[in-house]
Amino acid sequence: MDKRQEEAQLSCLNCNAEVKGAFCQNCGQSVRENSDRSLRQLLGEVLGNLFFLDNRFFLSVRYLLFFPGRMTVEFLDGKRKKFISPVTLFLFLNLIYFFDSQLTDYSISLFDQVVGQPYSDWALKALKDKMSLKELDWGKMVSEGLNVSPYGITYQNMSDTISKTMMIINVPMIAGFVFLLAFVRRRFYYDSLIFVFHFFTLYLASWLMLGWVADLFSLLSIPESSLVSDICFYLFLFFIPLLYAILSMQKFLDIKWYWAIPAGLLIIGAVTLVNMFYRFIIFWLTLWAT
Repeated sequence: MDKRQEEAQLSCLNCNAEVKGAFCQNCGQSVRENSDRSLRQLLGEVLGNLFFLDNRFFLSVRYLLFFPGRMTVEFLDGKRKKFISPVTLFLFLNLIYFFDSQLTDYSISLFDQVVGQPYSDWALKALKDKMSLKELDWGKMVSEGLNVSPYGITYQNMSDTISKTMMIINVPMIAGFVFLLAFVRRRFYYDSLIFVFHFFTLYLASWLMLGWVADLFSLLSIPESSLVSDICFYLFLFFIPLLYAILSMQKFLDIKWYWAIPAGLLIIGAVTLVNMFYRFIIFWLTLWAT
């Protein structure tokens, strides 16, 4: 070992602080010989930075799936190095959602926007104004299929992109509801925000798994209207998010289970209300962008 390598064992090459152990106590950089120029080392660093494939990532996923609310509480108690950032975990899941999402609930069709929503009257008027449609023209377009019209296709493509890009704005809105619900025990909005990052990550993961199960059923030639398909639909779409909301709120607020049940139901209700508002935002942004 040459003199430079020997010094690397005594001081950090990043900040020159004295090193005792495998990591620098000052900046946290791993201690290794600077002469390591192997492709294996480079590939490991790239994968670690891009996909967070270290112990913290796998521990965070394990806590998220099997210990509702526990990661949130431990993170807020100061055990932050133990897990990856709640924002990072959410963005990682959101990246998967962006490329592999079959969800339509957050990016509904143009026809559904102007027919089945509380704001549909406004949406219909805005669409007519944009397309300069008369009443007769509009009726013909609907009968022929608004969703498959040239503008309907353009709208849907843009809506899907905007919806996936802006999914994160659901988090602070839902956190507002959680803050009001949890104010007596959790007086900081920050606490509610961390809770929702974890909860909404699991919520999206459950919906994504529903899509993967549907693909599996398609490969196995199981009909969409079968009992098994219906059970899986309600399991991933409603039961898992609701159960997780109940258990995580019980841990987050340190309350009895019989109080956690209505708290969990209110969380799901908040998600539903925010989803409705989110659709409204996506509609107006998509209309403006197209």
